Amino acid sequence: MNTKTLILESGNCSHSGCIFCGYCRERTQMLPAQILKARIDQLLLDPPEELKIFASGSFLDNNQFPSDFRQHLAEKCRTKNIKLVFESRPEFITKDTLNDFKGVDLTVAIGLEVADNAILSKINKGFTKEDFAEAAETLHANGFKVRAYLIANLPFIKDIKTSLHDSVKYAKKYSDSIIVINLIPHSKAPLLDLWLKGEWHPLSKKAFHELTQGLNVDLDEETFRFVPSFPNKKKKFWTGVGGELLENDHYRVWQEYLTNWYETPENKDIALFLPCSYKKPYSHSKTHTLIFHVLKKVSGSKRIHRIVISSPGVIPFEFNNRYPFTAYDWDEKLETPEIKKEYIRVNKARVKAYLETHNYKKVLCFYKPSSESYQALKQACEELSIPLKNILTKNTPLHSTEALEQLEQAISSVCS
Repeated sequence: MNTKTLILESGNCSHSGCIFCGYCRERTQMLPAQILKARIDQLLLDPPEELKIFASGSFLDNNQFPSDFRQHLAEKCRTKNIKLVFESRPEFITKDTLNDFKGVDLTVAIGLEVADNAILSKINKGFTKEDFAEAAETLHANGFKVRAYLIANLPFIKDIKTSLHDSVKYAKKYSDSIIVINLIPHSKAPLLDLWLKGEWHPLSKKAFHELTQGLNVDLDEETFRFVPSFPNKKKKFWTGVGGELLENDHYRVWQEYLTNWYETPENKDIALFLPCSYKKPYSHSKTHTLIFHVLKKVSGSKRIHRIVISSPGVIPFEFNNRYPFTAYDWDEKLETPEIKKEYIRVNKARVKAYLETHNYKKVLCFYKPSSESYQALKQACEELSIPLKNILTKNTPLHSTEALEQLEQAISSVCS
């Protein structure tokens, strides 16, 4: 089916309280009807068979979308024979609000999330499963369809498999279609705090598919193009050594993401582990600039995936300009033998977890043999029986001509 999707940032969700939602905390003004109409008219110059509208709230709420705009949209869908899908909370689904859409092939999506009133209360959903059922019956009585959203891994649930199966069974009694969502936290959502405290964890894609196997529903394994993000008020600048400079909740969340969710860039099948730099982001440092220029000269070097090991853990280079990897200063002058030993222990575990879930054809590194990052990587590879080649054979400065020539020769050899 030819489908178009339109995201409208107009107004704000009337509830603005669900524990997993951050969009409701990004206040926006309701757009004038004339602007909304113009966007629809432009989009429908080439009409699709189906139009999906997402608005982080309720399309039927008069405080979020003007009623004359909805009437305009309904008329367009009728005359152009377009199927329409939008979202609404149950309290706005009434015979009066639905009147505008008579003659439209309409599906209204409702975020039931879970068919358990106690959990709905804990996640601050603002309605009950009975409210969902009543809204669904109103839609069906007026000739429209119901799509139910369920969430696979909400917090506060002891047995997520039983809960999900029970919720699907309940939703099927009232819905024409069901989508099960693998929950990922928005940066401004209270759910992020639970993750930081270790009280909730996102499911990996593999775990999500295992959990939902055999349910005969649609799946949304990643509602958002997910990368961990922290609001400014939560960000810190980490300086010193040891303790929380090596292990803290911000680093843990990122390492969990990289192990369970992250997918390596397509066609980058050779891992090249690199040291960090004092200058952040690393790409602005002298050493990494020189490494980049060496790689550019080598045919086939697009296969190389640059990865840094530092106190925050394993850092694929495409994230080198993101927090918290730009907001720390590990002061080597303060290191003690005990701190170095702890650094190796912690990062060995991180590297091992990363390499266990990401398969590379070859693993290389560009480290001084005396460095703690090299020791952590070496020990992880030994425990996993992964061959590791260190391009540097002695403690030569990484930006020296000798070291860079060794790098070019090694990369040319493995990429040929």
